[in-house]
Amino acid sequence: MTEVTFWSYLADENISHEIVNTLRKLMHVFYNMQDYEVLIVKASSLHLNEVYSFEQEFTQNVAIIECDEITKESAQDVMFEYANGLSFLEIDCGFSFDEHTFDKLLYDANICDEDNFKYLRDKYTYILLGDGDKSFLYDKRYEHKCLTDYKDSAGSIDAHYFYQDIYVASKVKQLGITHIYDIGSRVEGYISHLLSMDISVTMIDVRYLDAGIDLLKFVQGNATELSGIDDSSLEYLSCLHALEHFGLGRYGDPLDFYGWKKALKQYKRVIKRNGLLFLSVPVGKNELVMFNAHRIFRPFTIVNELYPDMRLLEFACIHDAKITTIDFNNSGQFERIRTVLEEYSDNKLGDYDCGIFIFERC
Repeated sequence: MTEVTFWSYLADENISHEIVNTLRKLMHVFYNMQDYEVLIVKASSLHLNEVYSFEQEFTQNVAIIECDEITKESAQDVMFEYANGLSFLEIDCGFSFDEHTFDKLLYDANICDEDNFKYLRDKYTYILLGDGDKSFLYDKRYEHKCLTDYKDSAGSIDAHYFYQDIYVASKVKQLGITHIYDIGSRVEGYISHLLSMDISVTMIDVRYLDAGIDLLKFVQGNATELSGIDDSSLEYLSCLHALEHFGLGRYGDPLDFYGWKKALKQYKRVIKRNGLLFLSVPVGKNELVMFNAHRIFRPFTIVNELYPDMRLLEFACIHDAKITTIDFNNSGQFERIRTVLEEYSDNKLGDYDCGIFIFERC
């Protein structure tokens, strides 16, 4: 099928000359002639040499359909019977070449959906508006259809990652950190935020990353082992929305029921005294594993697993795109932390929120 059927109805010799001239101009404006056809529905009694000459000039595109008795209404029915286009545009004596030319383009919903129809209308309008300009000419060889982007919003904001990445990156910047180790956080979010602030990152992930990015060093490895990193050697370590996946096999890592615990044990091992851990995981009222996607933790479970080697300085929760922060920096006794977090979990948490922890190595 062709993209567009341009068609005309000829029954009056007085206007036929004007219509043929318009069709001839159309053939020059729309140089992508392999994509469309021209049908001329005319009365048999009308003999116009210029019509037949036009057909001979563009024999691959133009067809003449002659009818003994024809009206404007019946001409359209005849056109539909012979047309091979996905869409249809009548060329009449009032036709003009401007940005509104294709406002009258029609389509058959049985053979062309609205997304393809919009694309065709936009494509032919674009060619028309170019008016012969040689720069950025449409060329079918480089056509790259994007049919539904116009239905999308200007961007998407993930309820967890978007806010978490900005929140933690801002904390790192405020603390004057110039280099940080990271395990499994988002390159296109948190990591890119750090790099944009001239904070260098050594990133560890079980999956391969072909980085080649200034300030970013990549090491492929397993967070449950962290082989190659000495005890008490890191001043700063982050792990955002990654711990919940360890040991579930989702990202090609070995299955390990205690993967999350083993990773936290390694974090305690490699962070030096007074060093900081920036950690985030899904949190909720109830702990569960949604195999093989992730685990959901109650916040105190994380604190308890790191105790007594690491002290919680701050807990923040992202719930319904709002961040609530609890500062434990000056009153971080273990039992108080337990009470506050357990009450918060029971009364404030939903089923799937984002918990952000900042720990200090004791």
